[in-house]
Amino acid sequence: MTEDLQKVKDLLLLRKCSDRTISNYLSCINRFKIYYKRKDLEKLNEDDILEYFKKNFINIGCSAATINVNRAAIKYYYLVNFNKEFSNVLLPQTKIPSRFPKIISKQDFIKMFNSEFNLKHKLWIILAYGSGLRISEVASLKVSDILSKEHKIRVIGKGNKERYVPLPDFTLKLLRFYWIQNKNKINNDYFFPGLYRNRINTYISEFTIKGAFQKIKENNGLDNSITFHTLRHSYATEFIKNGGDIWELKNILGHSSINTTSIYLHMAENFKDVYSPLNEVSKHA
Repeated sequence: MTEDLQKVKDLLLLRKCSDRTISNYLSCINRFKIYYKRKDLEKLNEDDILEYFKKNFINIGCSAATINVNRAAIKYYYLVNFNKEFSNVLLPQTKIPSRFPKIISKQDFIKMFNSEFNLKHKLWIILAYGSGLRISEVASLKVSDILSKEHKIRVIGKGNKERYVPLPDFTLKLLRFYWIQNKNKINNDYFFPGLYRNRINTYISEFTIKGAFQKIKENNGLDNSITFHTLRHSYATEFIKNGGDIWELKNILGHSSINTTSIYLHMAENFKDVYSPLNEVSKHA
């Protein structure tokens, strides 16, 4: 690793950023450096950065989230290595469209769950749907994180923040059954160890979980817009629909701001009894 990238990494580690954030930042910066490898990076300005984004992201239709993480990484690189800040007016953050997250119905989840015969795959989806875990949190689940007596799971989420999520009886039974079947394969740390040569104490790849979920979707004829993260959204929506407290949900999901959690209030609303002018029209139609 070059000295400039190492400096970025060291400072991100000092800020206690997650491994995923660090990896994303370094990847974004490295791609940018390769693109401008024939130029003096310190002398580049906002127009040069904008050209980079137009060619590599905007013109090919990349998402706002992708553009923003690359923008943040590049700005951080310049601040750390050259003490240089770019103008937010000349290099603005891309606005992310406000959309309600996709959710899956209870019926579709039950159908999907019952049709899957691989116990490990069943556990992956039920940990997301039944406890609201992110895919990274499912993959990195540790044996010591399962607090069976308290019916809780200890989670180290984004930014290495610690929180606790509910552990339903049904999930606990499946975890115990899986443990009995696989205790010789499970190492002392991770419940779903990775299959890597010459690497000790690693956990399953998120890509492996995504691949398994894709096959489950295909087998059940589910819309391709449904992702593994949809299961977490569905957990949150059902939590609110069943009278759960929004502040408690914020802590369960590990959100930094209540504004992020509040979207589930709107998603969980029951519109059946809401007045519409069409109600009156229909009586006389």
